[in-house]
Amino acid sequence: MPQLPRYEYTGPVDCSVPPDRKVLKDKSVIITGGANGMGEATARAFAAEGAFVTIADLDEIRGNEVAAELSPNAQFVKCNITSWEDQVAMFEAAIANSPHKSCDIVIANAGISRASGDDLWPLDDPNEAPVKPKLNIVNVNLIGTMYTWKLAVHYFRKQPDTDDRDRCFIITGSLVAWIDSPANWQYTSSKYGLRGLMRTARRNSHEQGIRINYVAPCYIKSAIRSAAYEAELISKGVEFAPPEDVAMCMMKLATDRTINGHSLMVTPRTVAKEGFKDVDMDDHADGYFKRNQEVQLNIIGDKWEPGWSKARTLEGANLRKA
Repeated sequence: MPQLPRYEYTGPVDCSVPPDRKVLKDKSVIITGGANGMGEATARAFAAEGAFVTIADLDEIRGNEVAAELSPNAQFVKCNITSWEDQVAMFEAAIANSPHKSCDIVIANAGISRASGDDLWPLDDPNEAPVKPKLNIVNVNLIGTMYTWKLAVHYFRKQPDTDDRDRCFIITGSLVAWIDSPANWQYTSSKYGLRGLMRTARRNSHEQGIRINYVAPCYIKSAIRSAAYEAELISKGVEFAPPEDVAMCMMKLATDRTINGHSLMVTPRTVAKEGFKDVDMDDHADGYFKRNQEVQLNIIGDKWEPGWSKARTLEGANLRKA
């Protein structure tokens, strides 16, 4: 497997160094939510460099159109990421049809926003029975991405074990994982949760030769929004970034094997001339949080290896005696 060092904070990623595009040739890349928007832009960018891209999405019409345009460097697989079976089929197709029968880069991009409806937000009639909310946004954004992570780990470990193979997992998160976003309860919670997955997985990911990173887009231009709504957002201070800058951020992470455990933020060019920068807010330099982080790493020393079980840990042994 790829040999990676244990995660250690060494400062922010230097985003001024351009991606080494040539290393993408013949790599197998899975992009969930790859038929539209940021996912489509990323699929196009990677395929243009010779990567074989599996575009996974529910939008069959657009997904097949994009895959046909990018042929022979792309295929479309219909996939609902809340379905474990759909995702298994996605990974199997990616490996079966890629040049080296591999799975090198997985971009967990699929997600939905509060535009689909957030059932946590409505106020129910206090004189009536409470209404159980549907947690569709959490199920897609968080649970679906956890499925993608679990399967990526499995299929990464099955790929050809050669020096040129990478095991790279990228999560599409959001800037709201660092700021408050009123009335955006499920979406914000899910993006915080995904950031938490990255931050905790990075502590063991080297043991399986896997890199995991988080991409936090700001407001990105999208054909899904109406011109009127976009104009309203601009009038309230929103600066948009193009989806192509998301693609370049993904490419930076996918091509630089020294980057693990970082969050990169896609920003307007007025903020970062490359269109993205390291958030640099996922580590503690000193104080109480740093001390407790060190203690937590000492308490939970579990190795990420075959045969692990709760019963083998000190905590599990103590539970058995209780």
